[in-house]
Order: sequence, then structure tokens, then C-alpha cells
Amino acid sequence: MQEYIRSNDGVGGLVISDEVIAAIAVNAAKDVDGVTGFATRTPDFVQSVFNIGRDSNKSVRVFSNDNDIKIHINIIISDTARIPEVASAVQHSVKCAVQNMTSRVVNKVNVTVAGMGFGDEKTDKK
Repeated sequence: MQEYIRSNDGVGGLVISDEVIAAIAVNAAKDVDGVTGFATRTPDFVQSVFNIGRDSNKSVRVFSNDNDIKIHINIIISDTARIPEVASAVQHSVKCAVQNMTSRVVNKVNVTVAGMGFGDEKTDKK
């Protein structure tokens, strides 16, 4: 089910889909040094048994209601990167980008380091 953030200023309405917020998050994260790509999220047992969460194969999940946004992103980092520094930089970059572009408050950015890129191995930066 597609989720949207809606606002109404009296003149007209504004709708921002979660897909747009996810795209902003990916673009912000891919510019962080140490991020070499993104991993797809695997469905958990409940999702696979009950076929819940059709978007479980995406690298970014957005949970939004009214003006509150929570983002979960799965990244692949360089083998030479320091994980806490990269994760913190991704959180900051994603939060700032989404807030600046949508004028909505991002309460939380969860980062999962789902893999490492080693040496000359190229990973898909989506």
C-alpha cells in the first residue's frame, strides 16, 4: 500500500509519497564517503508467511504519519570504512536532505550495515 504525507495550506493540498522520500534518502546516502551501495531488506517470517509488506525487497523503508517520518536504510560500506562514522554520516545526511526537501520532521533514521564491499569489487549503487 502506497503511503503519502498530506498537507493543506488553505489554498491547495500537497501530497508527498513515501517513494519520493525513499528516493531522497538514497540520493543523500550514496554521497556519503564509505557507502558503496545498498542492500535489499529480506522479509521476516511473518511477512513471508502472510505475504505482508510487498516492498520488503527495497533498501529503504519509510514510515510516515502526518508530519512525522521514520526512515530505515540498508547500506553496504567499503572495507576500509569505519562503521560508526559512516552510519552517523548517513543518518545526518538523510535527515537533513529529507527535512530540507519536504519541510517535514524526520524523527529517526535507522541504518543497517548489511554488507561490505571488498577491494575492487563493485556493488550496485542504486
